[in-house]
Amino acid sequence: MIKKILVLSAFFCVAHAQTIQTGIAFLKLGVGARSIAMGEAFTAVGNDQSAPFYNPAALRTAQANEVMLMHKEWIAETSTEYLGATILGEDFHYALSALSTSTGDIEVRTKPGPADGTFSSRNFSLGLSASFSLTDDIDVGATGKFLYERIFVDEASGYGIDLGMFYKMNDDWYFGSSVLNIGSMNELRTEPSKLPTTLRIGTSYKHSISPEFSALGAADVLKTLSDDLMHVNVGAELTYDNLLSLRGGYQTGYEFNSYSAGFGIQYKIIKFDYAFVPFTGAFTSSHTFSVSFIL
Repeated sequence: MIKKILVLSAFFCVAHAQTIQTGIAFLKLGVGARSIAMGEAFTAVGNDQSAPFYNPAALRTAQANEVMLMHKEWIAETSTEYLGATILGEDFHYALSALSTSTGDIEVRTKPGPADGTFSSRNFSLGLSASFSLTDDIDVGATGKFLYERIFVDEASGYGIDLGMFYKMNDDWYFGSSVLNIGSMNELRTEPSKLPTTLRIGTSYKHSISPEFSALGAADVLKTLSDDLMHVNVGAELTYDNLLSLRGGYQTGYEFNSYSAGFGIQYKIIKFDYAFVPFTGAFTSSHTFSVSFIL
């Protein structure tokens, strides 16, 4: 009946898993152009404002206060906006985040002929994260999220909880694990949406090639509990003089997307990052832009 809803439903069911039994699918979509360009292999990558989205314990690796704004153009004229802030404390590091995914101008048709009107669909998350060091090598963290969804005149709200651990093997090698989206939603009309509770395990390794060049490699294994498939994400980043970064990534188990690429530029307190994800079939490619301020 509604073309955009059918397109989005088909994408979530095929691109994210062969059999899917969860809702609130926007929580599966990546945050931050840097992480998306690296194939979302970010469970064990820290020092980035988007890191708590994948592992709240990674928040402890932040080295400065940071504010990030992100805009993502996605399939079926869907867009995602993100605003996050990292606040460093003496014993705890904190993060605030607001994430919104929406699509508008969806036509309502109850009979053949012109549309009766249009409406929009929106999903929203508001989160508070905290992380602290359990030992010199182990950090732990948690995020609490308020969740909201609206389709046409129907709306529902709920909560989600993320838990994470970050382990520093040495100055270059890190491990991370997290459980994301534990929680529940109220009924949307007649049925509550089931959160995509996801397990993630990852590692990252950073190597100084020369005084000017450094390389970062990362790999994640993730599984949404109610979905059939397990996914492996890998990503790499090459950085010159902390000024220019080139990135690439690859994801397994998705029908319409596998590769990603992007770059980042930092000048003094400002960082700009871009990610490109090509889709196959009838889906358009995705473009993500992030601007961060190091305070």
